[in-house]
Amino acid sequence: MVRVVGPRVAALMVVVLAAMAVLPGTAARAADTTGYLGDLSRGNGVAVPFQGLTGPGGAPIPISGAVGVDLVLGSTARPYLPCQHYEPRTRGGDTFVGACQERGSYATYTRFPAGGGLLFPLGYFMGNAQPDLLRGGSLATGWGARTAGLSFEFYPDRRHDAEYVHSRFYVDQFTHRANAWTYSADIGRITLTTLADPNTARLSGSLTVGGRAPAPGRVSIQVFGGAARSSSGYPISSFAVFASTGAPTWSSSPLYAGSQRITVLDTATGHRCVLDRFGVRGSVTVDLDLARPGFGRPESVCTS
Repeated sequence: MVRVVGPRVAALMVVVLAAMAVLPGTAARAADTTGYLGDLSRGNGVAVPFQGLTGPGGAPIPISGAVGVDLVLGSTARPYLPCQHYEPRTRGGDTFVGACQERGSYATYTRFPAGGGLLFPLGYFMGNAQPDLLRGGSLATGWGARTAGLSFEFYPDRRHDAEYVHSRFYVDQFTHRANAWTYSADIGRITLTTLADPNTARLSGSLTVGGRAPAPGRVSIQVFGGAARSSSGYPISSFAVFASTGAPTWSSSPLYAGSQRITVLDTATGHRCVLDRFGVRGSVTVDLDLARPGFGRPESVCTS
């Protein structure tokens, strides 16, 4: 599965959590779980009434895949994702990085087979203790009490990556207490969607450097946007990730129709451009040339 790490942070909507290891009113310590305050009234932690994905009409999901969940601490202005705070060479990072199922990325990454039942039949739970995947035993992370938000992202099996919408949603309000947990709004289920379904979109176009195809892996393109609803009516969106293949073209996976934000990174120069497309529906062409200002898009906002 392709993982998106850094740029996912910008898509998160986060509530404020202060520092945990310090006294009220003192400054937070930076860049570690222990720098964020927990809400002990949450009991065992937080829960999200999300059961998983289904096929059309509620049928079992016809493909395999996975759901990755980002754990977010901090605030809207300064989100902190402890599982992305990881140094592979030293296997160090956040105090509790050993509790992350995908160190350097997701807090949990749950795979499912084709034709299986609901992934989370009772909902998704973020407790205050997790298995220590590096040393064994258990870690008292306090993550359930410290959670500012949880971001869910669906990845189809690689063989079907270009066929299905990659759904995502975010929760940052946990207000309903029951059975020793504190719950978010009801999400319900998400139906798998393809480009053949109504209210979908796809972005594609030429991708060149002065008329030549960029080298494989040189260009990273990420798209976030679109709008749909889960079975309970909760708002969900979509994302797509593309890496240049050596061909002079690019294409996103299917997206929900709606406004899309496209981020293009030239890894050879570090130059990054962001452009928005509004009301996208069906197939829309966005041609890119890395040799031109704004990657050939005058409306782009760029940094180097």
